[in-house]
Amino acid sequence: MYAVIDSETTGLSHAKDRIIELAIIGLDESGDVEWEWCTLLNPQRDTGHGLAIRNHQIYASDVVGAPTFADCAGHVADLLGPRVLIGHHLRFDLQMLMAEFRRLGHEIAAPAGICTLELARRHGLYPADLSSCCDAFAIPMTGAHYALADARATVELCRRLLDFSEYMDRAHASKCGDVQPWPAIRPKDFTPVARPILPARTKATRRQSSQTKGGKSRTKVPDIESLVLDPSCPDLTYLAAVETAIADRAISHEQALALRSLAMELELSDSQVTNVHLLFLRGLAGSMWADGEISAHERYDLGLTGGALGLDEAQVELAIQTPVDLELVSPTAALCQGDKVVFTGEMAISRAEWTRRAQEAGLRIVGSVSKRTRCVVVPYSETGSSKSRKARELGVEVVGEQRFARMLERLSTSAASERTSTTSQE
Repeated sequence: MYAVIDSETTGLSHAKDRIIELAIIGLDESGDVEWEWCTLLNPQRDTGHGLAIRNHQIYASDVVGAPTFADCAGHVADLLGPRVLIGHHLRFDLQMLMAEFRRLGHEIAAPAGICTLELARRHGLYPADLSSCCDAFAIPMTGAHYALADARATVELCRRLLDFSEYMDRAHASKCGDVQPWPAIRPKDFTPVARPILPARTKATRRQSSQTKGGKSRTKVPDIESLVLDPSCPDLTYLAAVETAIADRAISHEQALALRSLAMELELSDSQVTNVHLLFLRGLAGSMWADGEISAHERYDLGLTGGALGLDEAQVELAIQTPVDLELVSPTAALCQGDKVVFTGEMAISRAEWTRRAQEAGLRIVGSVSKRTRCVVVPYSETGSSKSRKARELGVEVVGEQRFARMLERLSTSAASERTSTTSQE
């Protein structure tokens, strides 16, 4: 009877931009959920820029293994079928869908639909964006700008604004009675790729002293242990290799074989290897706790890293609760004053602030990538931008924002030590 749709896109132009995440929820005539379907989509280009990527936080690395719209088109058409569409700002999602089908050679007349944005405005709700409407009706949102989360919220909102049992028999029956069919496209075999729905990427969990404040108990920040590693220790060689391999939060089959071979060469036991993996994760946790708080996304990042290293949930939690101040030990982590650095993508810290910090540390910020570029800094390890692609073609290191922060701190500490040494000699 009904199909609730929501999409995340590379931008706002249906002529130029692409859908990169699509969710469809099927409802029966009473508005009860029959099924849910959602997948990321590979747009075969970057996943957006500016406000778009800041909102949806979908990067090229997230969609690299996802199906294209062409792969899913037949299945999408079958799901939508002769159903009345529902969406919040339905016109936008519908235009994006029609544009995707048009690229495949299928012109579609706009089908009938119900826009909860318009319904909300008729009910006097201003502002009428999805988040504000959900707040007005006390509808919980598990994650804004996740297509499935937004579609679920739209279902609940529509239930508050519309009586499904009477809808088709009343004023809108003539409008939605003749539903235009979607094109008949032979379905292809593909595997949907879903992303976990997480809280907003803001500092969500403030960790302070265990004193009470405002009558509420606060959790104490774990002590970040200082750690000095012996440079001659074979564990350190293996740690440097792990640090390099896990930079993108995943270890390929080839990297796993290389790490296993190195561990055997260094005569490290399985328990020693596990301890190094745990030590790395404790160091990563230490860098996250350094500002006195940890976010849901940082916890997710730790879980993702721990999983790639073969650590279980208990070991990940142990790393979170026993953080250490661990310097980056890989030779590739060392920056030198005068190194050329390129920034690309929307990051947690503004470009202006990163530029200021890097220049204060003696780095040169340039706008284009060449063989002389020291590294390209990207958010969450990848953006799919032309700069990061060119960097990989030229063999230039691509580093995530968090890793660059630690590299920058290492450079600043080294420079300060040199100044202190020079002053004492004078």
